[in-house]
Amino acid sequence: MGEWQPDTIRDLRELCGARAVLTDPTSLTSYENDALGFHRYKPDAVVIPADSDQLKQIIKICRGRDFPYILRGAGTSLSGGPVAAQGGLVIHVSRLRKILAINEDDMYCVVEPGVVLDTLNAALKPRGLLYPPDPSSSYTCTVGGNVAENAGGVRCFKYGPTANYVLGMEVLLTDGRVVQLGGPAGGLGPAGGCDWKTLMVGSEGMLGVFTKLWLRTIPLPERISTSLATFPKMTDAANAIVDLVHHPSVPVAIELMDNRIVQLLEASPMAVGLDPTCWAVVVEMDGPTALVDAQAPAIEALLRKHGATDITSATEDKARQRLWAARKNSGGLLGRISADNMVQDAVIPRSKFGAVLEKLYADADEMDVPVFSVFHAGDGNLHPNFSFDGRNPDELRKVHLLGKRLMEYVVDNGGVLSGEHGIGTDKREYVPLFFGPRELAMQNALAECLNPDHQLNPEKVYPHRSFVGCCAPVR
Repeated sequence: MGEWQPDTIRDLRELCGARAVLTDPTSLTSYENDALGFHRYKPDAVVIPADSDQLKQIIKICRGRDFPYILRGAGTSLSGGPVAAQGGLVIHVSRLRKILAINEDDMYCVVEPGVVLDTLNAALKPRGLLYPPDPSSSYTCTVGGNVAENAGGVRCFKYGPTANYVLGMEVLLTDGRVVQLGGPAGGLGPAGGCDWKTLMVGSEGMLGVFTKLWLRTIPLPERISTSLATFPKMTDAANAIVDLVHHPSVPVAIELMDNRIVQLLEASPMAVGLDPTCWAVVVEMDGPTALVDAQAPAIEALLRKHGATDITSATEDKARQRLWAARKNSGGLLGRISADNMVQDAVIPRSKFGAVLEKLYADADEMDVPVFSVFHAGDGNLHPNFSFDGRNPDELRKVHLLGKRLMEYVVDNGGVLSGEHGIGTDKREYVPLFFGPRELAMQNALAECLNPDHQLNPEKVYPHRSFVGCCAPVR
């Protein structure tokens, strides 16, 4: 069997060096999937550019050739996004990780797309600055991927998602042109007009390639207070969350862990001493020291009013991290009980938590599929986790059915299909539950203006969105 696209491979090796172009099956296996795990598509080749100049030349090489290409950062996404669903070339931007500038006076930074989120905040902290978006994978996820998915995270309730912090971007279009949308001052762009950068945020790699990003920062909070409260019933926890949302102090984070995942946590080496039958709520406040200290008694009284049986609070970093350990260790524990885990993502009105979760748990129990929920309750962002073995076709079928039912319940209750993980390959079949034919046609037409033939990141987000080059493989 001959080498895939020999002319392309030759051109890429001449540009980037032989070691930066991967074609052997073992290396390609590492790029088959993202953190969702079971949507696996092996690419035909991978190239790792050394800098933005090489990235721009790679896009020129791809233009007009008969294969699709996909941009990839850390691969921590949870929707089957940066994968080669039709084969082709994966462009891995992990080496584009320069922090190009930090402007303390105007409170922004300029970064390349491969910068890891925690690395950015470590560089900002000595300057008294913070970049607020905080997805759970912040220790490894990249800023470019966060912008592509409009990532949220635990601080999303107060500070909002990534879109709130993108002042501008340099974008490489599929025709090879480089455009700047917005800039250090944000706004509508150098000459005014439509705010096109907002179109790119959350576009899931369909419309262009980020080469540079201007990001807004905020002052580092003077004080942070974290509280972990436990409740005997879901209704008690849900009622407390509704009151927290309406509280004038505006918490940074309001996280909920169901009693199933608490039980799993307390049966593990990572146990933190919670009642295994409880529902746990993590609340975080930040701001000036005097203000946070003054708000703490009111937050504790609110939690106790709704039946909290135990409340632990801390302001020192190490003690706070111990409280967060219950929330942040929970996801990794799911690998102890099954070969695969499907973590879903949807947003519903907070008043519908009980109704949706009750139906979902009943369905999962009936199908004998373990389900655990830990999610951003403050902004209504559900994250149920289904444990299963992807090697078992019957278990895989049940998980797909549960995912479909969840999306139907979400839409029926006034929700939307994704809060932060995106649609990717995983949820694109559910998009017609939310959008009608005219809306889908409009969105596809807009995507085709910037990405003719869907050569860039095909088979994502919208049904029937595939690369149509003459040599596109049938998968």
